[in-house]
Amino acid sequence: MDAEDTAPVVGPLGGASDSWKSSVVTIATISSGFEKGDFLVREEKGMRVYFDFFEEAFNYIANKGYKRMSKEEEEEWMELMKSIHSSVKGGMRYNTGKLQMVLYRPLDQRTNGPMKASASDAME
Repeated sequence: MDAEDTAPVVGPLGGASDSWKSSVVTIATISSGFEKGDFLVREEKGMRVYFDFFEEAFNYIANKGYKRMSKEEEEEWMELMKSIHSSVKGGMRYNTGKLQMVLYRPLDQRTNGPMKASASDAME
C-alpha cells in the first residue's frame, strides 16, 4: 500500500479541473485497526504516523495540504487498493487495516514539490 501512497500519479482520461485526475498528485490514506494506534496516516515517502483519534489523523494530514477526493474518486482508489492487496500471493505481509479515507495533494510542476491546499479545501 505504501508504494501507491507515495508515487505521483496522473489520473486516467483527465477529469474536472478541481479533480485529482486533472493533474499530477500524491495521495495519502487514513486507515483503522492497528495496535500502535487506532488510526494510521500513510503519506509520501512511506511516512506512517499513528493516532488514537480520527480527528487527530485528519487534522495532521489536512495541515500538510491534503484534501479529500470526491466520493466517486475515493471509492475508485479504495477498490484499486483492495484489488492490488488481494493480488499478493499468500496475502500481504503487514496489516493493511481498513481503509477509511483517501486524500490527495497536487504537485507544483515548476518546483516538483507539493502545493498546499487551504484548510477550508480539505473536506471538499
